[in-house]
Amino acid sequence: QQEKEDLQGRLKLREHLSQTAGKSEATPAPSKNIDLEMKQLQCKLKNSNAEITKQSTTIKSLKKQVQEKEEWIRELQAKDGPSSIHCLERDLTMKRHLIEDLRSRLKANQENEKTSNETLESLERKVKALAEDKKASIDSMKQRFNVAMKEKSQYEQMYHKAKDDLEKKDLKVTKLESKMIETECAMTELETAASQQLHGLAEQSTQALETLQKELLLTSDKVEEFKTFVK
Repeated sequence: QQEKEDLQGRLKLREHLSQTAGKSEATPAPSKNIDLEMKQLQCKLKNSNAEITKQSTTIKSLKKQVQEKEEWIRELQAKDGPSSIHCLERDLTMKRHLIEDLRSRLKANQENEKTSNETLESLERKVKALAEDKKASIDSMKQRFNVAMKEKSQYEQMYHKAKDDLEKKDLKVTKLESKMIETECAMTELETAASQQLHGLAEQSTQALETLQKELLLTSDKVEEFKTFVK
């Protein structure tokens, strides 16, 4: 009876674990809790296997005890009276019922184990699908990253080329500004020289005009003297 109560308590605990596993099966867990749920189911499966092994051991032990009791009954049938045989048969019947009960529990545990295995396989498929999706996403991100790096390299080349062109143009502009300053200085010098030359020519022209006017007066005087001489 003590063994029976102990096994009934274990059965209630196992049924509670099975109900908990059934509830966790019925409610789809989010993808981030799949690993935790798999570990929990694996632990439950290990506990179920241990319980099944223990119950199988108990069944074998009880079978052995039944065989021993049967042999003992046969010996007592040859030796003792029917009262002792009746007690032993009742004990044997109770143990047979207990064995049947344990067999049914073992069958239920095996079914629960099968359900747990199916759930575990389903979760493994989900994890595999998630891993493939994650791998595809990573590959897509790698491709995008490579494209972005190529575009960045092209833009950097264009930037350096534009920078070099700008530096060359700045150098040309600086040279042109220097030439313009030199040209302006040369023009200023030319204007100054031309102004001086024009001023000198104007003075020379004035002096030549004065000289010509004097010569013209002298010539006029000579003409008058010649006219007077002719008269």
